[in-house]
Amino acid sequence: MRIILTVIGGGAVNWMRELMRDVYLLDELEGGEIRLVDPERDHVQAVAEMLGAFNRARSKDFGISVMEDRREALAGADFVLTTFSPGTMAPFRNDLEIPIKYGIRLPVSMTVGIPGISAALRTIPVAQEIVADMEELCPGSWLLNVTNPMSVVTRTMNLAARKTRVIGMCHEFHEFDRYMGPMLGLERPDGMDILTYLYRWLPEQGFDYTVAGINHFIWLTEARLNGEDVLPRIHEFCRRHRSVHDFLRAQGRPVEKHSHFQNSGEAKFALCRQFGYLPLAGDRHLIEFYPSLCNVRNGYGLSYNVVKTTVDSRIHQRERNLGFVRDVAAGRMQISWSRSGEEMTEIMRAILTGKPTPAIVNAPNQGQVSNLPSEVVVETLAEVSDQGIRPKMSGNLPGAIGSLARLHADIQEMTVRAALDGDRRLLVEAMSLDPSSAGADFDEIPKLAEELLDANRQWLPRFFQ
Repeated sequence: MRIILTVIGGGAVNWMRELMRDVYLLDELEGGEIRLVDPERDHVQAVAEMLGAFNRARSKDFGISVMEDRREALAGADFVLTTFSPGTMAPFRNDLEIPIKYGIRLPVSMTVGIPGISAALRTIPVAQEIVADMEELCPGSWLLNVTNPMSVVTRTMNLAARKTRVIGMCHEFHEFDRYMGPMLGLERPDGMDILTYLYRWLPEQGFDYTVAGINHFIWLTEARLNGEDVLPRIHEFCRRHRSVHDFLRAQGRPVEKHSHFQNSGEAKFALCRQFGYLPLAGDRHLIEFYPSLCNVRNGYGLSYNVVKTTVDSRIHQRERNLGFVRDVAAGRMQISWSRSGEEMTEIMRAILTGKPTPAIVNAPNQGQVSNLPSEVVVETLAEVSDQGIRPKMSGNLPGAIGSLARLHADIQEMTVRAALDGDRRLLVEAMSLDPSSAGADFDEIPKLAEELLDANRQWLPRFFQ
């Protein structure tokens, strides 16, 4: 089988080395064409050279093209992968650092909060343009999006889509085994990949569960083990332990080294103690939804062991990954041919073969989360095949969890409209409604909005027409 895969953001060295390795591990594919589009020429060229090494290592026959014209790259594509970031690190630094002057300090700036809204403004119009091009140049193709802010980007793509099939993908759910092992004794067997664990092994053990919410704010809302409701057991575990690390230390078991990306789960456990349900995204994302978990009194998340992911650390990470890509391309480093655990290629396999696969997806709400507005992007379990996405009907998000998710869904809808229309007034309203704005003085929010717009002006033409 041969396909045309177009990657918008093909120089994204943080993503491409694993996602493309997974593509080359698809036995169903013998080759085709991989088209890479990215303004960062040195990065995208390094990725192209790495893919040439993959061709040789896996005996595949993919033509590798680096293209400047996005429309040319989209023509006739079967799959489009989006992993783009307009302006990359320069505007991202503005998103994260300018709000600090106004009392708003968040650790990640990928989803919600004033920094997340700012990032969305320059990403949303590009998402709309990509789908408009796809509707004309590769109608009926599949768009697999990993670009953040996930909810608003995927929402924009679906607004523009008529024939294009859109799936938003996030891997935060893949930390599930870190908690189900200690809490319920459902340890992932050695050597088992995460997708087998989540979608086959857990059901084989009699574990039936429901996951629902919005991106980076997903919750375990139902959990039964051999018919027993185990949510009370999970709540009791969180009541008795401050974090999963505390439990492991008490057991004399090793604890992974703390980092920007691997948190101890202290915020997750605190939320479970308070609301009775376990959130599943990483703490660094979760605390951006709750100002009470990220403010001056708790060291902006430090008391929950959440460390800010600085722009400089992201730049250094990109440099390291670029070096890795170049080393693989030059044969200085051998690549391990094992699957990354990302869900993209399993979804591709299901579409190509017609055999459905379970997945965690971001998709428009068609009733799968019954107390969130219709059409807003929600994240739930689903079955994906060549026929489309069939989300799992997941019921209500309970209590205060549903209330906060509805608020953020409303803010996201306002943000999408503000970005598409270049509407300053609507932008200020969205920022004023976002819980993170509590760190600023209310009268300063219009000034903050203008400062962010001015700083990122070159990526925001709709606001300066």
